Amino acid sequence: MSKSPKKKASSSSLVSSSQGQSPKKEASSPLASASEIPGEAKKSLSSFWPEWTDAEVNAEKWDAAKASKDSKLFDDPEGKVELPASLRVHTWKRPSEYIVIKTPVVVENEAAFDLTSANEHLLSSELMRWVISEIYILWKVCNTEKDMPVSTEAVSNHWKPWEHIFSLCKAVKGHMSLYNAYGKYVIKLYWMGSWRKITVDDMLPFDKDNNLLLPATTNQSELWPMLLAKGILKVASTDISVSGSGRELGEFTVIHCLTGWIAEIIPLKSWYTGKIWEFLRGNIAQFQLEEESSEEKTTTADLTTVTDSNVDEIKCESPTAPKSKATGLTPTPQMVVCASYQPLHLLEKRTSVLTKMADSSESLRQVGLSQLYSHPVLLTRTRDCPLVAPPKPPPVPNWKLVRPRKQTNITDEPKETPIQKPEQLIEVSSPFINFRLMTMAAHEMEQGGVRRRGYSSNLTSFSEMDDGEDDHTQNDIIQNSLNTLDATETSQVTAEDKKKDDSIASEGVETSSSPEKETEGTDKQWVQIAKESNSALLQSHDALASEKPLLQETWVDLLNFTKCFQTLLIFHKPNTYAYQCKMSHFKNSISSRLSATALSNAVASTHSVSTPARQPDSTGTIHTQSADHFLFVDNLLPTEIVICFSALVHWGESAEEKRESSTRPGSLTAKPFSWKSIVSELPVVQIQTTASKAALLSLPPGRHVLHMHTRALLAIHLHLCCMSPFVFGDEETVMPHLDKESLRFCEQAVMILRALGRVVGCFSDPEELPLATKDLERTHGVGIQQQRVFNEAVYHMFCSVLGRKLTSEELFAVQTLTGDPSHHCSNDKATDARPVDDTPKGWNGRQATDQEMQAATVLQAGWKGYLVREILTAARPGTKENLTVTKTLQEMWAPVESDIAKHAVFLLRHMVTNGEGIAEVYPCREDECNRITFTDYSVPIPEVANSWILIFREVFHVPKNMLLVPKIFSPLPVCIVHVINNDTLEEIPRVFNRVEPHIYTPNKAGYTFVAEAHSGDTSMIGGKWRMRLIGSREPLPQLARDTPSNNFSVKELKGYYIPNEKNVICRHVVKVSSDHNATVQFQTSKSDVYIKLSILDHEKEIASSQGKGHAIIPVYRFLASNGGSVAQAEARQDQGSLTAEGRVTGGGGGKEGSDQHPTDTLFHKYYVQAEVLQKSWPLDDSLTSFIQKLRDIECNEMKVFGDILEGTSEPVGMDQQNRDSQKSTLKSHKAKEREKDKDKLTKSNSSIDQILDVSKPHWTLRVVSEHSETDSIEVKKDTERLEEIRAMKLAWEAAEPGRAAKAHQTRLRYLKQLQSHTGNTAEGKEPVTAEAGTQSQTQQSGEFSVLSQNFGKNDIDYTPFIRRSLPKPRLKDEVLEEEQRRERSEKFQSFRLIWDNILEQRKQERITRKEMMKRHVETYIGFQDIVDEYRQKMMHAREAFRSRILEEQSHKKKDELPVEPVEQEKVDPTQVQPSGRKSGSKRR
Repeated sequence: MSKSPKKKASSSSLVSSSQGQSPKKEASSPLASASEIPGEAKKSLSSFWPEWTDAEVNAEKWDAAKASKDSKLFDDPEGKVELPASLRVHTWKRPSEYIVIKTPVVVENEAAFDLTSANEHLLSSELMRWVISEIYILWKVCNTEKDMPVSTEAVSNHWKPWEHIFSLCKAVKGHMSLYNAYGKYVIKLYWMGSWRKITVDDMLPFDKDNNLLLPATTNQSELWPMLLAKGILKVASTDISVSGSGRELGEFTVIHCLTGWIAEIIPLKSWYTGKIWEFLRGNIAQFQLEEESSEEKTTTADLTTVTDSNVDEIKCESPTAPKSKATGLTPTPQMVVCASYQPLHLLEKRTSVLTKMADSSESLRQVGLSQLYSHPVLLTRTRDCPLVAPPKPPPVPNWKLVRPRKQTNITDEPKETPIQKPEQLIEVSSPFINFRLMTMAAHEMEQGGVRRRGYSSNLTSFSEMDDGEDDHTQNDIIQNSLNTLDATETSQVTAEDKKKDDSIASEGVETSSSPEKETEGTDKQWVQIAKESNSALLQSHDALASEKPLLQETWVDLLNFTKCFQTLLIFHKPNTYAYQCKMSHFKNSISSRLSATALSNAVASTHSVSTPARQPDSTGTIHTQSADHFLFVDNLLPTEIVICFSALVHWGESAEEKRESSTRPGSLTAKPFSWKSIVSELPVVQIQTTASKAALLSLPPGRHVLHMHTRALLAIHLHLCCMSPFVFGDEETVMPHLDKESLRFCEQAVMILRALGRVVGCFSDPEELPLATKDLERTHGVGIQQQRVFNEAVYHMFCSVLGRKLTSEELFAVQTLTGDPSHHCSNDKATDARPVDDTPKGWNGRQATDQEMQAATVLQAGWKGYLVREILTAARPGTKENLTVTKTLQEMWAPVESDIAKHAVFLLRHMVTNGEGIAEVYPCREDECNRITFTDYSVPIPEVANSWILIFREVFHVPKNMLLVPKIFSPLPVCIVHVINNDTLEEIPRVFNRVEPHIYTPNKAGYTFVAEAHSGDTSMIGGKWRMRLIGSREPLPQLARDTPSNNFSVKELKGYYIPNEKNVICRHVVKVSSDHNATVQFQTSKSDVYIKLSILDHEKEIASSQGKGHAIIPVYRFLASNGGSVAQAEARQDQGSLTAEGRVTGGGGGKEGSDQHPTDTLFHKYYVQAEVLQKSWPLDDSLTSFIQKLRDIECNEMKVFGDILEGTSEPVGMDQQNRDSQKSTLKSHKAKEREKDKDKLTKSNSSIDQILDVSKPHWTLRVVSEHSETDSIEVKKDTERLEEIRAMKLAWEAAEPGRAAKAHQTRLRYLKQLQSHTGNTAEGKEPVTAEAGTQSQTQQSGEFSVLSQNFGKNDIDYTPFIRRSLPKPRLKDEVLEEEQRRERSEKFQSFRLIWDNILEQRKQERITRKEMMKRHVETYIGFQDIVDEYRQKMMHAREAFRSRILEEQSHKKKDELPVEPVEQEKVDPTQVQPSGRKSGSKRR
């Protein structure tokens, strides 16, 4: 123990300290500093109990010198300990206040103790009963070797409860704590995976009857039960009982707290009786009869016998442990088995549960237990034989065996053989078996046979309650129970306390009824008697404690066992397991003082896992980076792993806060897992607890990977124990172990290779060779069709072992060994070494004739026959060739034996890879799903805040068909990976933003992996993004370049959203000078907008993507047109647009454009277009003015002659000559201002992008490319339509100067005429003047109002007379006329085609109807023929029957009248024919 601090200091902490405190600073923790302030009030628990270190305890300041002064004594900084609700505290006292005669001590009697006689008033508390029972159980389990020979192992198992208490002593083995007058004690208890240091004071609670409310021994001066119980109550306060159950504790166990043993709780069910019996027989001792032979006694010396009632033979370890040591086998894990039952809960409303409680109560009463006082019991032995051996039958004389008398049954009824029920009993040990009788006997001995009412009340305290009196009855039991310890304590209190108690008692007398007064008077008399006989009582208590056995035993039948007890408590001893692993997570906000030391495991093979904790989310549940853990097991035998899960769900809360809060228990879920599948398996282990709970995980042989997910509010701890090696941790810990072959695979491979080695070893033995060959065939187990694959694997294995090609002798030896002369065993590579010029000159460049092919076939068949004969001769033992082959095989086999495991794996892997269905032959096929290999690719994360970023974009080439799964490790909250097939531009499907496992096939351009993410509010400095490619085996896909790079250039375009009829958000032109890979991303300011992002080539959609608020085309390769620069490409595109100007202006749709511009690799015209789907981007009315302003800006961009019309917009009566004279001056001015307008438009667009208001609906377009290829791509807004309109207007003006001004004046004149007819509409509106040219929007609104008023006045509908117009104006030329003629002809042809189809269809229907009628007639005729045939058959049968009847009648007449003439015997045919005709007509 003294060396443990150094060992712990050198190891890593089980829980990493995020505060960065050193161990020296931790020694002065808040707990330690607060403990030195006695006058401080109760504080809330702000830190966990520190881990135990001997050095810290040895340096503890006990402050015993302060006790001599008049200063205040030590008070627990955590406040008063929380007692169960059934115990009501009246006062708190120090030991020096109620122990006057003797000086208090921590422990006085180390040989034995009695915790039942002096604590009858505490038995109404379930928690106190569990504390007392489990202390008794631990004492019996660990200290039953006292009557056996002393050994080093036995001494190490001794356990003393007072050794958990430290005061004024050093932390060494066998220490003895002293009484500390200052009142400070340290308790060592196991909690949350490690031993903890818990500080308590010596303030003890008392009720109003001056009864101590903590367990105590019969020696009133001993303090260890009270101090130990205070520490246990502190740990138990972290547990929460199930609401509505009426219990005082949940899944907390005292044995786990005192020893660290893992508690597994198994519910008992009656239908599992057989399994329960088998489990108990295999894990606890078995009862043996005394009348056994000497040999049996020697083999079962460790088992218990019935002669000793104390059952001293029950040891701490499992009964199988001594047997394993005697036989030299590996020791099995040790465990202690207990059972418990639930207390009586009368508030239960379910009838079925009440029935079970009644049955359980009756069964418990029969074995001496009470349903009211539930507690755990120890299971010590099982018995399947009688307690006393039946007497042997007297010997039968030999003369009676000569002719034995047969036993006869005197009754007629058959004798039924009575069914003998097998004896299956379990011995249980408990301190409360027949406790009422024991208590009554002890009281009678103390009072000399005189009975008193106080003792008789104890009999009723254990009676079963019939009514629903829960708390009230329990409190009455506490108040009315008086025992000898109460009397002794009353006689030793001070005078002041006595006065206070008397005053309290007198107040109680005044308010009580007369029967209660008489009871109190009687009790005071007996108290006076107890004062006088104090010394005699102390002696009697000591004698009773020394003579009374600690635990009483009784036998319970197996059928009643499942009725009495509801749960099995199995305590596993972790130090008996060969492999262990521990892991803990603590919440940083509470663990202000975390230990800087870790648990040092006693087992050399044990490994610990320590992971740092992270801040939980708003729900309070721990979500750390390593919250999900993985378990890897690979074993040839079934594996059993004990999983202990501890959860902390509340800390520092009062009892009322616990009841009010609805805290979820901690949970653990373990289920099979595979990185190569997205299918979620069913859980194999599920644990929910608020304290500590264990479960046994049983796995079949083979390789298994389990995913464990844990969740708790404040802290969790995991402890795994197993006798076989396993790996537990995060992905980085488990995944490297999955690259190797499984143990079952290796074992199967070694078995096959050893069988092959036996064939090689006895290849010349005629007797052993057939047996070895059959053994080889049975071992590899492949069929005849797959035998060829095995032969190939043997050949390739020898080539791999030798590292070269096989010589001709070695090749012949392998062919003889496998018995396969096929070409797969020939050195096909040797043919490559043959010179090319070896072919005769005459055969170069000519085809073989049929005769030559036939001759070559004959030669090949002859050579194969010769080779087969040679192989058969060499395979026959005893021949000369066989000896030569045997020698060659043995020489080749020598290097195989040097590393047989490696070559065996190569052999079997070659068989499984190249043979279809071979993997299904072997049981190791189930392990293939967990075999993986992986490689990582990492890049730095760009330091950009609150923005979309492209992290990774690389091309991978797949050499062969393989299953791949990309897994992402990113510190960013949102990261999505896209995988694109570059040949088909299809994206691999994703499930929940994860790429699903997919079988990648080799292609020409490879696969592009693209990763996008959205950075958080703060930039990630120094962050790393990592992608892990997971496959089944090597080789994995290869990167197109040496190292991945994420140096990207982003072209970002922004703009406001303007609603339109086509729902187009934006449209941009992409021009490239060389082939260019780019990623296109589009994002809207509103996150719930459904959008579609498309890439068009000559108005034909070639790539698209849809999304909600965000859409991305992960990668697209823009092909360049002929030329080397963007300017040249633009010139060619402009030229192409001019040559096709007529077609473009009249197109009006993408389909038509695609028809006019077929796909041409020499010229590409790319557009990036974003659209709104389903009208999912509505705008508020408050944005109407803003949208109108944007539309006005677009209208101004479309103006061409705005500067000219400003000067010409004057009254209509102006002279025409003056206007003509102004045309020439305006032409020169027009050309100058045209370039200025373009500059203004570009500047206005750039200014809009720079001052974009993010509060308005806007969009963002990003085109991402490699940084080195930035200059080869250009993205700009699509203004092609505006440029076409501008060019058209300029062409009109050039052909006819002044056309624009003339049209404008005509338009103004027409508007004036309309205004003259509508005088009322002129009011409130400005007349049309020359200034109206600058206010286009006002004029247009005036025009529309005038037109609408005229239409309303005249009531004339001009709609039928208005010719329908195209969406875009188009000049009608020869090309358009040709298109219209072609469209009309196509319509005519389509109509003719439809009409011909209809006529043809009608003709076919007519023919079909005729054929159907013909078939109906034929069917009817067939039916008639069949009916006639059957009718004829019936007639023939009828006539035959009639003739036979007539013959029989004629024969009878002949016999009766032999003398009559023959003419009378014949039947007149005329009498028969009419009946036949009549029947025939009737049939018709």
